[in-house]
Amino acid sequence: MRPQVEPVEGPELDRVITALLNLTGVVHRVVEEAIVAGPLGPHGVEAIDRAAERLRGMLVLFEEHHSDEQLATITEFMALATMLIAERGGWDGAFYPDAHPEGGMPLN
Repeated sequence: MRPQVEPVEGPELDRVITALLNLTGVVHRVVEEAIVAGPLGPHGVEAIDRAAERLRGMLVLFEEHHSDEQLATITEFMALATMLIAERGGWDGAFYPDAHPEGGMPLN
């Protein structure tokens, strides 16, 4: 069963925005919990590593039911959305050009 995303009868872009807000909210909680659980407090790559490991464990079922191609599409969408939002907000300086021959903007 697919989750219902509001607004049910609205534009698809509004559902994308709702899903992004929900996703960023739960990821924020995972990161906060990783910071609190660590000995370094609000500093350190270790907290981000703990959060990434926890997210990996939570998403392993998702990975089992989607192909690498599907995951790549989702990744590209999230990366492009991040860059568009960051650019419009004036925060795109946090990203840098990739040395990859095809170009790109790695997300830190």
